Amino acid sequence: MKIKDCSLVRDLLPNYIDKVTSSETNVFIEEHLKNCEECRKSFENMSEKMEVNYESKENKKINIFRKVNKKIRILKTIIIIIILILIIIFVRNIAIINNIENMASKVNYNNYSKIMIETTEKYISKTEYYQNNDNFIKINTKMNEEGISKVISYRINGQEDMRIFDNGVENQDINKTSIEKDVQYQFLNKSFFGNIGIALSFGSVKNITLYNKPCYLLNVDNYLNFIDKETGLTIKEININNNSVIDYKYTFGDITDEKIEDLINNL
Repeated sequence: MKIKDCSLVRDLLPNYIDKVTSSETNVFIEEHLKNCEECRKSFENMSEKMEVNYESKENKKINIFRKVNKKIRILKTIIIIIILILIIIFVRNIAIINNIENMASKVNYNNYSKIMIETTEKYISKTEYYQNNDNFIKINTKMNEEGISKVISYRINGQEDMRIFDNGVENQDINKTSIEKDVQYQFLNKSFFGNIGIALSFGSVKNITLYNKPCYLLNVDNYLNFIDKETGLTIKEININNNSVIDYKYTFGDITDEKIEDLINNL
């Protein structure tokens, strides 16, 4: 009978240790363990092994938890670094854009000249503009497959006129539009929020050298704008969409009324 009880108890011990046996079974097992040293040793050994297994499982869970936490900390660190880099890029870009706009707005346009050469797949255009206070002359020459056309408009001492030539022949039949001063070209025509959008764009503002001049290269709406760091003025523009290129050249303070009159008289 004792052998049968021992065999039954040992079969029940795993469930007893896991506390899934009934109260009546627990009483039976505990009474048996009091009187059976061999079963009691089996119980102790089994309890130790199950405790070790439990601790091993717990350790594995803890290790997994630690690894997950470590990965989360690394991910948080990476995100923070990326955010800091974006903030630095934004602050740098917005400072450069504001600096460019401030420089361009301080340029004295009362006396200056601008030569603009535009090259596209269909035509080449050269625009010359000379201004001294209210007196100015604008000469636009365009060459394409149809020939060469030229539009000249000027204002001198309150008198103004416009002349149009097609292949060297003056055209008198074309309606002449009103004559206005040249509108200063700015690399940006953006709102405050538009400038913020540019500043947030990665790689939108770079340092570069063009024609031996330190420049900013701005990538804005598929336009590459090369900005002179000294003046804030665009000296080259590339339209990526249609592969057109515009070069700008400026001079300041050397335009006289006599020079404008000479240009008019030599038309």
